[in-house]
Amino acid sequence: MSKEISRRDFLKISAGAGTAAFLAACGLGRTDAQDPTVLPTATGTPEATPTLIPSPTSTEVPSPSPTAEMAGEYWDTPYSNPAPHEGKVFLLKDSDGGEVRVDLGDVVGFTPDADLRVSDIRPNALDPIPSDAGNFHVYLNTDRDGFQPLAGYTDGTNDYNQYSNHESAPQVPVYSWMVHTGLKAELPGIGRVEGGEGHAVMVLILNRTERVHRFSTNSVHVVAGFQGWGRIWDDEPDSVQETEKRLVNHYRTRLGQGVPETGFIGQCDQVDNCDNVTVVTVERMQWGNNTDGSARDQFRLIRAETVPTAR
Repeated sequence: MSKEISRRDFLKISAGAGTAAFLAACGLGRTDAQDPTVLPTATGTPEATPTLIPSPTSTEVPSPSPTAEMAGEYWDTPYSNPAPHEGKVFLLKDSDGGEVRVDLGDVVGFTPDADLRVSDIRPNALDPIPSDAGNFHVYLNTDRDGFQPLAGYTDGTNDYNQYSNHESAPQVPVYSWMVHTGLKAELPGIGRVEGGEGHAVMVLILNRTERVHRFSTNSVHVVAGFQGWGRIWDDEPDSVQETEKRLVNHYRTRLGQGVPETGFIGQCDQVDNCDNVTVVTVERMQWGNNTDGSARDQFRLIRAETVPTAR
């Protein structure tokens, strides 16, 4: 059965076989925190179909000068396998293998991987961005707005992947987040995101499993990049929604206002901070087991959105 998602109509999905799947439109500092008790990750038991509510969009932004890919040409790369598509409408799947047609017409430079699934988590609206969103500890790792601390910051690397063809094999720790920002990022199972002059990209991974995810050798391609990672303190869906939103807003602020403690700039092909960013957020989740009994883990798309940075 085919289901279609329009970003302009926001997640209109017809009921059908398989779990509900949907997509809605779419911030360094170090902090030390005690290791908390993390709630168990969800298993592969299908959930009931949720009531889908339209999610408000962020301010519309102009597109950068188009590259060949942005203009609609999708070429083979060694890093990801483009999903089937008709123009900017991509054919993805939900966790049960049901077909989901995803309209990415408003998302600049994102080509999803054919293995990318669609999450049941509806992303929270990003705006407005608090004035202190650039302070990781204050914004994400303290009691705030009805939530206990949501995420810890472990470490990060400026000018990530500057050697060896901009290739790497990162690993995402257990119950942790990892972000790549820069001019271009391409990861197997997630896809390719390409920016341009003044336009950055951001790929955020939320690993909600008890297993480290290790990318294969030289399988990840990041240009003019930054990599950061840390813990997720609470795995409940409402906390995951809020954690995702705040992480995105923290790095929107870093891309737009710079990193004053290091002076790191240059992620978007201009000698200044970035104007816009295409954000792609995925979760790493278990959905049942494979035939050999091993966990069936999937990358599932939560957010794909092009938004202004926080200036």
